Amino acid sequence: MKDLKVVGIAQMAVFRAPEQLACLGLGSCVAVILYDPPLKMGGIVHALLPRAPQKCLVQEKYADSGTKRLVYEMTMRGSLKERLMAKIVGGAQMFPSLNLSISDIGKANCVEARKTLRDLGVKVVAEDVEGNRGRSAYFNLETGKVLVETAFAPSRTI
Repeated sequence: MKDLKVVGIAQMAVFRAPEQLACLGLGSCVAVILYDPPLKMGGIVHALLPRAPQKCLVQEKYADSGTKRLVYEMTMRGSLKERLMAKIVGGAQMFPSLNLSISDIGKANCVEARKTLRDLGVKVVAEDVEGNRGRSAYFNLETGKVLVETAFAPSRTI
């Protein structure tokens, strides 16, 4: 892909077409993807955990605070919240047999992302979430489409 900008864990990016954004190797992490069609502007936050603690130094690390920050950054660049369309990718349960304090952090990430978007009045138009396989997401800012490549499965566009 031309002009590909990779958004790593606990990072956020906002660009306009012709740039392309990607989150590679999403396991339990969730990518919240926003698009403003008239501006051909979009952004991604690559969140690792569901909820930020009271004192949070890296908002993008969390699905709740990262999503809020992404919406804020998009509106500061001229987007109108009512025009934003959200897509969510990731949130797999990668290690179901491990005894962790949060048994399905991927699902918790998805739940928190959806709740935050709903609270902010941003409509989720598509998802490719949960399951037990990692994914990569490639976001075309010209069209607003997201190509999702899932391990050991056919790619799909959302």
